[in-house]
Amino acid sequence: MNISKRTKKAQKEDRYRNSDNIGNKGKLNKTNDLKKSIIGNNEIQKSNNINELFEWRNNYNKKLIECGLNIVCRVIVLDWLIGVHRKFQFRPATIHIGIALFDRFIEKNSNCNLINCDNLQLVGATCLHIASKYEDVNPAVLLDYCIMSNSEFKPSDMINMEAEILNTLQFKISDEKTIADYLDSFFNDEFIRKADKKKLPKYFYSSALYISELTLIHKTITFVNPKLLSASILILLCIIFEKEEKSNENLDVLKEFKCKVKKYSKINYLVDDVKLIIKYLIGILNEQFFLERKYITNNEKLIELNSELSFIYLKDLTNKWRNSYSYLCNSFINIKS
Repeated sequence: MNISKRTKKAQKEDRYRNSDNIGNKGKLNKTNDLKKSIIGNNEIQKSNNINELFEWRNNYNKKLIECGLNIVCRVIVLDWLIGVHRKFQFRPATIHIGIALFDRFIEKNSNCNLINCDNLQLVGATCLHIASKYEDVNPAVLLDYCIMSNSEFKPSDMINMEAEILNTLQFKISDEKTIADYLDSFFNDEFIRKADKKKLPKYFYSSALYISELTLIHKTITFVNPKLLSASILILLCIIFEKEEKSNENLDVLKEFKCKVKKYSKINYLVDDVKLIIKYLIGILNEQFFLERKYITNNEKLIELNSELSFIYLKDLTNKWRNSYSYLCNSFINIKS
């Protein structure tokens, strides 16, 4: 994967805009009173409101620029990492931990020679390898990553980079549950009966995982508290699939599940924040589905109406969740049409 060539092409086409435009930009920028629940517990997430979150994001952008990088570089590498994660069949939580390590290392690193366009793929692969050793029973060997990168780096390069990453982060890999862990907790037998799980829409759970990985690409929402983000994803999916469900019995199960998630949000004081995060998620889905919407609705003006939407095709992520992507896209389009 030649990041330099893809980056230049993406810059030339100007296809990727600043993530400020995700969702309803005007409304989101006016929100100044979010609670602590919207931010996680990692060292780069110590913020009490969304303004501070935006401030951190801007600092992150400056850090990328200092290293000669931009948002497109990050998106390309993360999409490739998701493809590697799929190939090696790691646990869902592994990719979330790996990308968190990736962002934290970039934010904390003071040596720009370690992070540049030529070795960003090496940094990403090493972060995923560290996460895999932390999370998986059978992590991949170093040579496997080198093969996946078309020999862009060697095992010895990964060993050296691993030492740099762990020393920079002071061996602090993860201190909280990932969004994948929280999603699993919503589907345990205590939260929803086993018989009712089968009555949920076919791709409900996998669609939740797809959206959770899609949010990893958008760094602003990546650092939202995973408990809040998981609840927001499930409520949004319930709203989307309710319109499609034809069986009254299955619809009742879906509505009951949504009520339980809302009750959980209320108990954890997340209700107001969930509404805001759902707006973010709708913006992200709009961004990914707008070409399909134009094709299906045959609306020639749709691209003009959505000209401010950023778009970069996430090949590996889409291929990983192909069935969920298609199913969710059709349901989403039917609601928006």
